[in-house]
Amino acid sequence: MVNKKAILNLTLPLTIITFILFTKWWIVDIVDGSDAVMYGFPLIYKSPAFHTSLAEQYFIMEFLIDFLFYFTVLSAILFLINRFISEIKIKRSLLIFIYIITGALLAIEILFAVAFEPSFSIKRDFDIEVRQTGVKFYFYEKERDIFKNLHQ
Repeated sequence: MVNKKAILNLTLPLTIITFILFTKWWIVDIVDGSDAVMYGFPLIYKSPAFHTSLAEQYFIMEFLIDFLFYFTVLSAILFLINRFISEIKIKRSLLIFIYIITGALLAIEILFAVAFEPSFSIKRDFDIEVRQTGVKFYFYEKERDIFKNLHQ
C-alpha cells in the first residue's frame, strides 16, 4: 500500500529545496535591449529588472509551471521508489530537520525576492535570443564569469 501522506509530506519540502538550490541559467540577448543572465527551468521565471540595478523581475506563470514541473517529477520519483524499491519511512526528527532547512532557504529566497524593488509580471513580455545555458547551483556564480568573459 502506498503511503500518500508520507510521500506528500516529503515531496513538498524537497520540491522547495530543489527548486531553490538547482536551476538553469540562461545568458540571453533581449530583443531591443541589452543582454542579461536569467534563471529558471524549464522556463525562465526570473530576470534582472530594467527599472533599477539589483532589482529582479519575476514571471508568475513561468514560476508556477516550473514549480509544478519540479513537484511532479519529485512526486513521481518518490512514488516509484516507494512502490518498486522500498517503502518510504522517514523519522519525525529527520522530517523536522528537512522542514527547518526548507524554511531557512525559503526565508532567504523571499528576502532576496522582496528586498530590492522587485517587479512581478504575469508572463514575460519581451523576446529573447538564447546565447548560452547551464546548470545553476545556489551560491555558485559560474554563469557570471561566463557572462563577463563574453563582454571582454
